[in-house]
Amino acid sequence: TLVLLSLTLLAVEPARAADEPAPGVARVSLTHGDVSTMRGDSGDWVASTVNAPLVHGDKVSTGEKSQTEVQLDSANVVRLAARSEVKLADLTRTRIQLQVAQGLVTYSVMKENEADIEIDTPNMAVRPLKEGRYRIEVRSPSETLLIVRKGEAEVTTPQGSTKVGQGKIITVRGTDSPEYQIAGEPRDDDWDKWNRERDDDIRDARSYRYANRYYTGAHDLDRHGRWTYVPGYDYVWSPYA
Repeated sequence: TLVLLSLTLLAVEPARAADEPAPGVARVSLTHGDVSTMRGDSGDWVASTVNAPLVHGDKVSTGEKSQTEVQLDSANVVRLAARSEVKLADLTRTRIQLQVAQGLVTYSVMKENEADIEIDTPNMAVRPLKEGRYRIEVRSPSETLLIVRKGEAEVTTPQGSTKVGQGKIITVRGTDSPEYQIAGEPRDDDWDKWNRERDDDIRDARSYRYANRYYTGAHDLDRHGRWTYVPGYDYVWSPYA
């Protein structure tokens, strides 16, 4: 009986591991100015570069007059404005969780997203419910703003949850017993316009006619080369340089 039980356990454990989603790898897709990353809990911030890989547990930070873009997968992108910090708390094909410690970020959800998304701040959690663009600003540990430029989101605090539709802004104040207020969104500023342009560049990239959208970063090929047809093979990409 003991031998049979051991064999049964050995057979079950690999199957359970196979059901768990494989960890994902994000990449730093754009940097302007001073951008740093921290690996897990190493405690050491190092200068980040374009195409640097990021995994769950890593942190990204921007300095004065700096900004960066991180592609989490083929359908999810987060951009950090100056003096902002984000941690990748979870990153798999079916689950993405970010923690915004401070600053201003915009989270974009593209078509064909497969992940359940959660963006945490010190006093609330944001769950994008559909394709869209979500601007989150942590002004202090007790005050967070969310503007839904496109899409719909669910905001959760210790007091409960509420939905915020497109064209609305919600302000959450407090920590233990937070209060919130929903109003019409303010007009777009330069940050919003830049995020919209970046979303358009990714969504409308010519390279996606020839490369699978699951190839994260394929849109960057547009700026660095051209696609040409090779008889007997197919379309191939070659760099300008």
